[in-house]
Amino acid sequence: MKLSEFKSTQKKEEKQEKINNEPQKKSTEDVEKLFDKYKDMDSNSLMQELIKNVDKQKSDGSFDFEKLQSQISQVLPYLSTDQQKYLMTILSHLK
Repeated sequence: MKLSEFKSTQKKEEKQEKINNEPQKKSTEDVEKLFDKYKDMDSNSLMQELIKNVDKQKSDGSFDFEKLQSQISQVLPYLSTDQQKYLMTILSHLK
């Protein structure tokens, strides 16, 4: 293999790495933005915002209860028993 070919192959691999890492970076930025948006809200305000967003998703057909349920299942082990019960109560109301 010529050095020029190696350089070309290496650039392709670097571009692919950037492409592969981009969704991860974007996802992290999205979470940080959401955290900043909601961090100062009390529980009632958060609940109203949640209901508003779920209603909007239901009306435009983008609400996916199974996906939400799956995501919540991943979080449950990190919560106390009371937090788990509270979250499951919220989930049952969203269905």
